[in-house]
Amino acid sequence: MILFFALVINMELFGGTTGRIAGKIRDSETKEGVIGASVIIKGTNYGAATDLEGDFYINNLPPGKYTVIISSVGYNKYTLENVIVRIDLTSRVDVELVPTSVSVGEVVVQAKRPLITKDLTASSSIVSSDEIKLMPVENIHQVINLQAGVVNGHFRGGRSGEVSYLVDGVTVTDVFNGGMSVEVENNSIREMEVISGTFNAEYGQAMSGIVNIVTKDGGSNYEGNVSAYVGNYFTTHTDIFQNLNKVNLQGPRDFQVTFSGPTKILNNLNFFITGRYYRDDGWMYGRRIYRTTNDRPVFPNPADQKVWIDTHTGDSAWVPMNPYEKFSFNGKLSYGFSNWKFSYNFFWDDNRSKRYDHSYKWTPDGIMNHYRNNTINNLQISFLPSQSTFATLKFSSNIHKYWGYLYKDEYDSRYVEPNQGTPYTGYTFRQGGNQTDRYNRHTFTNIIQFAIESQLSKEHKIKLGAEARLHEIFNSWKTIRNLTEGQIDSTGKPIFTLGYSDPNTKYNQIYVRKPYEISAYIQDKMEYDIMIINAGVRFDYFNSNTNLPADIRNPLNNPNFPMANVKRNAEVEYQISPRLGVSFPISDKGAIHFSYGHFFQIPSFENLYSNYNYIIDQTTSLSSTVGNPELKAQKTVKYELGLQQVLFPNVSVDLSVYYSDIRNLLGMEILKTYEGFLFGRFVNRDYGNVKGLIISLDKRFADYFSAKIDYTYQVAQGNASDPMQNYYNNQADPPVEGNKKVVPLSWDQTHTLNIALTIGDPMDWTAGLVASYGSGAPYTEDPRYTRGLRFENLGRKPSTFNVDLRANKVFNIFGLNFNSFLLVYNLFDIKNEYGVNATTGRAGVDLNTKFAAPIIGMNTIEEYLKNPADYSAPRRISIGFNVNF
Repeated sequence: MILFFALVINMELFGGTTGRIAGKIRDSETKEGVIGASVIIKGTNYGAATDLEGDFYINNLPPGKYTVIISSVGYNKYTLENVIVRIDLTSRVDVELVPTSVSVGEVVVQAKRPLITKDLTASSSIVSSDEIKLMPVENIHQVINLQAGVVNGHFRGGRSGEVSYLVDGVTVTDVFNGGMSVEVENNSIREMEVISGTFNAEYGQAMSGIVNIVTKDGGSNYEGNVSAYVGNYFTTHTDIFQNLNKVNLQGPRDFQVTFSGPTKILNNLNFFITGRYYRDDGWMYGRRIYRTTNDRPVFPNPADQKVWIDTHTGDSAWVPMNPYEKFSFNGKLSYGFSNWKFSYNFFWDDNRSKRYDHSYKWTPDGIMNHYRNNTINNLQISFLPSQSTFATLKFSSNIHKYWGYLYKDEYDSRYVEPNQGTPYTGYTFRQGGNQTDRYNRHTFTNIIQFAIESQLSKEHKIKLGAEARLHEIFNSWKTIRNLTEGQIDSTGKPIFTLGYSDPNTKYNQIYVRKPYEISAYIQDKMEYDIMIINAGVRFDYFNSNTNLPADIRNPLNNPNFPMANVKRNAEVEYQISPRLGVSFPISDKGAIHFSYGHFFQIPSFENLYSNYNYIIDQTTSLSSTVGNPELKAQKTVKYELGLQQVLFPNVSVDLSVYYSDIRNLLGMEILKTYEGFLFGRFVNRDYGNVKGLIISLDKRFADYFSAKIDYTYQVAQGNASDPMQNYYNNQADPPVEGNKKVVPLSWDQTHTLNIALTIGDPMDWTAGLVASYGSGAPYTEDPRYTRGLRFENLGRKPSTFNVDLRANKVFNIFGLNFNSFLLVYNLFDIKNEYGVNATTGRAGVDLNTKFAAPIIGMNTIEEYLKNPADYSAPRRISIGFNVNF
């Protein structure tokens, strides 16, 4: 085994990017296989000849629609148009050729997308670029959340961050926090596969799901597209979403341009470019009642807190508190000759945003700005030595930068004392002041892959691969402190000296780490008449490449205790995970599949290196946490059983039942130093399980109408939803006892229903509608209203419902296809309640207000309770156009 992995250490095929066409060519009269028939993919260099039994296969086809031309001496030519190729799947083309003795001429047939996929061994959804165009969506995250089994980014009940994102077979997951770094624009997507069930051995570092995106290449003809839209929010709920009761140009505005074609520099050197600018001032506004400096309540008599004078110098202007702006660009060069293909893909985006903070609603200038910049360079070299063998070498450099602050200059004189503006009473907005945190981090990831796959026989297709990922994690965080807190001058007034403490203290932390990963797998796809099998095994190795205190109970390096100032290297982690998927085609109209696998994922790197210098508060209370570079991989064992069945012409049903057993989830243990100081440390301690049922009904587009309806019943349980839960429990006095049995996880949405409808003629007009329903998610009730008993996540929030609409109309103007469209999110302007009060289970209603002290401030309790962040976004209407040329 060790020798095997040493041999393939630089091989990789992580994430499929191509599909396959295979079939049998028969004589229409004798029904025997036609030997040596020519099968050509029109407009490409792909083709094959049938063997002694009339079978053929064409591997490594990029996803999309193709025209297949079949010819043989003594037979009429046969042309099959609109053959759809999907990622990692086989499209069957079984044809009967008519002898030339029967004069029928060339036969031209339109292929239909099969309603079932016979070689599908685990649940997945594949969305093409044409389908995305008809959806009321503007980014891939909206598309992902419409897939069965996905609820607000949680795949089949898993925690967030358990998904791997790939673009053209290369990961773009930010290992620092597990999220997707670069956002691929819809215009760049050729096809996207969302795997929410078990997945093959070629995919790793994920426990819940895979998002696999294949981008577009330039063609031999020039093509382009320009699109733009403007819009705004229109709502009747102006008591919650203020400043949205008038028409202006501060709503979403978007401009995109795409162009592709030959470069004319070299034959077969083609390009594809797309750029986008997007800006939205958001739907949550604050009012500048207070300015950040000098505004605060004044007490003429400090001993009498009932008499106060409010000083506010704001101009009462409305200020956006969740604006978002971004620029993005994707460029791709492709060059092919003979059996070689080279491609270079470049992604770049630049983002700026603010995050709504309800406490600053009347001091909106005090919230900080957040910035993100992502750059990805991807070079791929493909070699096709024969029709049956395909090899790819890939190099990728991913740079993800994140930083945030209120003012760029950390010594800006506009910063004020950290506690200024803090309200004196509850249910009160801040009265001046500003956020003082600032952070700067980056993740550099270099990836090398070499892949090889070969169709060893008609039945066996072997994939062999490995990957090396080299990371650099830089993280810096600091906050302004009052360095003279508690001191007074000669007149008796407090002295305020703002600044930052020295690096590597509680308020100023910085580190650089360079972990690395190596992985490899082998997989065999076996296709027989009675079954299709995907079987494989995967090996993952991880080295955090750092050290830690030799005695974790002496992190302060106290010389009076053992192992002071002694550190040791962190242990490496590795695991082997088997994967198996089997499909049993019952007939042309039905298939059953079963899949099983072990899935591992290293926790997000921010949890490995958090508080890397082991700075522990020297108090008896619990107020410090540290990371753990020896965290083991989290593990999920998944099982799935599914059925695909054609019910009527153009209508099919897909049913899946699944179960996941989740172990070694990230949690926290509470430790005590030799001196008696408490601190929390990340460990693998949490667990959970998920079971569910998915029923999907798919009506293929025909007779100007298509529909997809999917229903998910799911129960997601565990001992904790938040890795920090045990830490929070032990901060209470007395400590709250942890769960001894599983409870509903915070994202446990028992019933989920998605309905997607499209009507019309794509060449003239279409209307697409997406409706989503979700039963209420859990919340923990206030024990004061449950007879003093605390039942974690046994309350349920209200259910949610949303409808989005997109309508298109095509005009032909001066020979160009001019498409105008209307886009409406939250069509019925429904206030879905996502954040609720623990006393009532409803947003905006809190029974604890009866205990509130008199407000020392300008706002009322009712104004404070109306938090727009507790609700879904209000109705948004946009109108726009796009032109194809």
